Amino acid sequence: MDRFYIGKIGISKVNLNTAVAHLNEAVSNHKYGYVCVTNSRATYIANHEPDYLKVQNGSLLTVPDGMPLVWIAHNKGLAEMGKVSGQDLMDAIFKISVEKGYSHYFYGCSEKTLELLRKNLQKRYPGLEIKDLVSPPFQPLENFDIPALAAQVNALKPTFFWCGLGCPKQERLMAMLQPHLTETISIGVGLAFEYYAETVKRAPMWMQKNGLEWTYRLYKQPDRITYHSMKRLFNIMIPVTKSFFKLKID
Repeated sequence: MDRFYIGKIGISKVNLNTAVAHLNEAVSNHKYGYVCVTNSRATYIANHEPDYLKVQNGSLLTVPDGMPLVWIAHNKGLAEMGKVSGQDLMDAIFKISVEKGYSHYFYGCSEKTLELLRKNLQKRYPGLEIKDLVSPPFQPLENFDIPALAAQVNALKPTFFWCGLGCPKQERLMAMLQPHLTETISIGVGLAFEYYAETVKRAPMWMQKNGLEWTYRLYKQPDRITYHSMKRLFNIMIPVTKSFFKLKID
């Protein structure tokens, strides 16, 4: 899948429909990999941490989860690109899962959240095959037993391994895990588990469409407001502005 670049990070040239089509094709052709659902914060981290940049650029797909990334793409003439959020990608995959025989493994969040997740998914998507839901201990990345986790996943053979550990931890874990998986695509979806469990409310659609979802999240979770978090969020406006003025000049 072709990419365009914001600094050094390559963002796949997709929208929700083409991302799902690419994943369907990957499953059919047994070409497995991990998918990064990448927002402005992840873009900033990738451009400042070489190891994380390698993870993002080594993915099967790195999809744009954030309107600023989409605005840059549009200003570069990539009008077909669209936002691909974690929850929207999950919803699109779940809707076709029974028909296509896809199964799912969920990794992340608390046991309480996962139980709510299971309940709501079974209600919303009748027949959805859930292989397992696992709440891992809160620990540094180096403490995860990757071979043991891979053995558990491979024994169940889910089509999709959904990882809800949050950025950048989930992408790093998937990059470590994916080489050991035999028949599974890994996708990092951050807060999407919480949205489905209804333990966290997602921003209204009008805010999502206008690139204001982050303001709603900060309003709901004010403890996330730090100098570094705001720096990472607003840093994306530099390439957005540059792409806008380049469009005007061209």
